[in-house]
Amino acid sequence: MKSIPQSKSQKNQSLLGFNWQKKTFDERASKAIFQKYNISPIVSDLLSSRIHDLSEVEQFLDPKLKNLLPDPYELGGMSKAVDTVLKAIENNQKITIFADYDVDGATSAAILKRFLLSIGYDAQIYVPDRVKEGYGPNSQALINLKESGTDLIITLDCGTVSFEPLLTANKIGLDVIVIDHHLGVFEKPKAIAIINPNQIGEKFPHKNLCAAGVTFLFIVALNKKLREDGFYQKITEPNLVSFLDLVALGTVCDVMELRGLNRAFVTQGLKILKQRQNAGIKAICDIANLDEKPNSYHLGFVIGPRINAGGRIGKSDLGANLLSSNDEIEAFEIASQLEKCNQERKEIESQALRGAIESLQNGIYNFNEKDDIIFAISYEWHQGIIGIIASRLKDLYNKPVAVITIDKETKIGKASCRSITGIDFGSQIINAKASDLILEGGGHAMAGGFMVFEDRIEDLHHFFCQNLAKKVSEINNQKIRNYDVEIDLSQVNCDLLREINSLEPFGIGNPKPKFFLKNVRKISAKVVGNDQSHISCIFSSKEMIKTNQIQAMLFRGVGSDLEPILLGEGYSKVMSLIGTLNINSWMGVKRVQMIIEDICI
Repeated sequence: MKSIPQSKSQKNQSLLGFNWQKKTFDERASKAIFQKYNISPIVSDLLSSRIHDLSEVEQFLDPKLKNLLPDPYELGGMSKAVDTVLKAIENNQKITIFADYDVDGATSAAILKRFLLSIGYDAQIYVPDRVKEGYGPNSQALINLKESGTDLIITLDCGTVSFEPLLTANKIGLDVIVIDHHLGVFEKPKAIAIINPNQIGEKFPHKNLCAAGVTFLFIVALNKKLREDGFYQKITEPNLVSFLDLVALGTVCDVMELRGLNRAFVTQGLKILKQRQNAGIKAICDIANLDEKPNSYHLGFVIGPRINAGGRIGKSDLGANLLSSNDEIEAFEIASQLEKCNQERKEIESQALRGAIESLQNGIYNFNEKDDIIFAISYEWHQGIIGIIASRLKDLYNKPVAVITIDKETKIGKASCRSITGIDFGSQIINAKASDLILEGGGHAMAGGFMVFEDRIEDLHHFFCQNLAKKVSEINNQKIRNYDVEIDLSQVNCDLLREINSLEPFGIGNPKPKFFLKNVRKISAKVVGNDQSHISCIFSSKEMIKTNQIQAMLFRGVGSDLEPILLGEGYSKVMSLIGTLNINSWMGVKRVQMIIEDICI
């Protein structure tokens, strides 16, 4: 778009110390969208700030896969991988899918297994134990699989930097195909083919795909080759669209940017998920009492954590087996196991998070909350929950975080990392490996992991600080946060929210709109939640009109800097709330609810 005048920014100092500014947007573009598409000025403003050109509007509002799906054969290694798999099937060789234990790995495994089943071939799934084997292929597992009759391994969501294990596989005559999306290095592992949009030298333009997205492209290529070879003259060609619920789940849970191809994957995948064709997803939704139209929130915070729970504190293959199952009874049994694991995970996580915060506040292990790169360390934490702890600490401190749990016997720490927007943690982990500071490691911009000897942790922290601290400080010192829309309580209603939700799916690259709700008064507040950590409030307009009220939630608000205002008795001054809005359904009645992020007095 041409450079034209933009709306004026407004500043509002908050209780959390941030300067809240209204996002700038292209006013002329917003007006053009409003006039052409007959949508409200608020939604037009939101949309104008999310596109680069007016030609993108229709694609943004209705992203169609047929318009965005690339030729999968543009990906390096695709042709060789397809030919190798088809040859293995033709020769009745045994194929094993070797998948990571997180949601992206589980969905990738389910996509490939279900496709192969649809053409009459049953591949087995192997998911390594997080604690005993760690992430990705390991030599002993590959040797065992070879001895049990496996001829071909297809790694999903792992394998790009598994040099020694894949060299072992080559030596014992075990063929390996790598399908992955994690950052690579100049050296490539010994494999028949590597399909990874993020390996060095790969020209494929769609870099922001998760492993499930890459796996979907692989079955598109495989399906195309089978069609060309006349395979479907004898059997019905599978409907690849039916796998998009799994692609959507993997994409959201692996925190991929929801623009372009990913936006189409998730939009169309949610339509498939709504039909609950997948027995495993149906079982999870039933157990979680999810009876409303699914959206990206449900993928990331309702379904995803339950799928992940097996890999975190249960059996690592539960998620992949659940999503691969066509048996509703079996699916419900697995989903029930995962539900128990998820409840146990929550309890373990709560204790570990408190310990991590206390450790950082007291500077235990020589690391504290004031560091530009947060290192939280323990000898007790379960490996399965350190990723969640890293995510929580990242949100709390707005800094890149590595949470490390150290084995007392081997003195080796295993870490899970999360980053903030603008800081590429994954590439720094790769650089640390090249500098011999860590044993293994990898990831992408927003997340990663590594293994490190205990006596190298301080050196590693210094390395990360040396490379990232300046940028982290710049980001945090600005103390600037943006909201999208300034609004009065009288404007808030379900019709507005339904229209705003036409911009779904929300996520990275298309964040859920933040609202600056002006001039409200607190009517009441109470502590809620099983662990009594959340605060529920009722707010009214400043005129205290009973018919003009809104319920609001501050999650994990107890103990926060906002607690004294919300729970303080008799506090009734006019304030403004910053947060997101959603429609909350209770006893058949739908009302707008606000999720509070900050308060301006």
